[in-house]
Amino acid sequence: MKHVNSYYKVIFIFCMVISSHTGFSQQNSVPRDWPYLDAASDSIAGISLYKAYRLLKTRKPKPVIVAVIDNGFDLEHEDLKDVIWTNEHEVPGNGIDDDNNGYIDDVHGWNFRSDRLGNLIPHEQSSATQTYVAWKSKYDNVDTNKYTGYELQQWLIYKTAKKQYFNVLKTSTDSADIKYAYNLNYNADKLIGNNGRMYGSPFIRSTKDLSHGTHVAGIIAAKRNNKIGIDGIADDVLIMPIIATTGIGDERDKDIANAIIYAVKNGARIINMSFSKRFSPDKKLVDAAIKYAEKKQVLIIHAAGNEGNDIDSANYYPVPYYSNGGKASNFITVGWNRPLFNYRLAHPNSNYGKTNVDIFAPGSDIYSTVPGNLYDYKSGSSMSTPVVTGVTALLLSYFPALSTQQVKQIILRSAFKPKIMVNRPGSKVTVPFNSLSTSGGIINAYSAVKMAIALTIKKK
Repeated sequence: MKHVNSYYKVIFIFCMVISSHTGFSQQNSVPRDWPYLDAASDSIAGISLYKAYRLLKTRKPKPVIVAVIDNGFDLEHEDLKDVIWTNEHEVPGNGIDDDNNGYIDDVHGWNFRSDRLGNLIPHEQSSATQTYVAWKSKYDNVDTNKYTGYELQQWLIYKTAKKQYFNVLKTSTDSADIKYAYNLNYNADKLIGNNGRMYGSPFIRSTKDLSHGTHVAGIIAAKRNNKIGIDGIADDVLIMPIIATTGIGDERDKDIANAIIYAVKNGARIINMSFSKRFSPDKKLVDAAIKYAEKKQVLIIHAAGNEGNDIDSANYYPVPYYSNGGKASNFITVGWNRPLFNYRLAHPNSNYGKTNVDIFAPGSDIYSTVPGNLYDYKSGSSMSTPVVTGVTALLLSYFPALSTQQVKQIILRSAFKPKIMVNRPGSKVTVPFNSLSTSGGIINAYSAVKMAIALTIKKK
């Protein structure tokens, strides 16, 4: 699936009017800044951000570069323009790769989803179609009884992808499905061009329909205390925009792999990936990129997905598990919680998993930046993911000596763990909230900062 954002939000005109005057979110009648509130003092399942900043009052942060891999960015947004990363070693518009990083004129990141002139290519095949196209010559009309181990697993994935492709093709009345996502003949390479890592352009753009990346960036780093719009979570962050995902269809593995490598090579400490999909035909490319990020101590924060599924038994890619064995230590997968402590705390559409989802974070009715100096609400694990990225950036900004593994450990160990029963996502079955993720809780900035302080004092 593509970006895991707000397929589920319901917006009424009168709610927009009310929320604009009261500062309350549209669906839950809770304050617009509910993700920043505290469980104990506010009875809201937020991240205790205001309390965290009180702890940090006497400390000075250092800049942290956060790469956001997404589908479009408004670099001139009033609340983002001051926090966009600039490649200081590149001369704008001279047509020369001044810093020899392989990308010409990449002053503010790179666009893997455009032609050379910067025209966005927002459509792509679904991951099922990509897998069917890539693997059909290998797995159709062969004796599958000979397959064992890894090859058998791959064939089973192909079989599932092929079934999904034909099921959608037979039943869908969506013109975009037929024209792009489930069209065997649609080939974005013909529009984008393909020359190793040298395809795409330095032009970072957005449209009204490609607002996802702008919204995600605002959650992490919208300029704080400027009396404009919103305050992002982290206050000394530079957002490195990388366009590699789509509006229709699913991201391609090669684009994501190249985006990760670009982010790492150009100084990102954290990579936000608010997308997921069911199939990954070129998984080894992404594995290699994740492994490279792991080696370079770069954290990857990834959305769990919005299908209400147990992803311990059904992968939603990218995943931290390498094809040749082993698990990436730099990978955090994020589920989606609501503001109120009741049986609906875990959103019914959030994916979950005691093993494969690390932590939950606020994801319902999240107010953030969208293109054109505007603001809007979106919901999904796409929004939960930058909440975790923002807290992670906060830790690395104020405690830069922490290692990737230490930061991940702090994030998970400091989670707030409400001892309540909730509906398991995708069902009416009641389960303990702490059974839905590895940490058993919701990210908590205040507790994370306390733990980081204690750890750095102990080091001295």
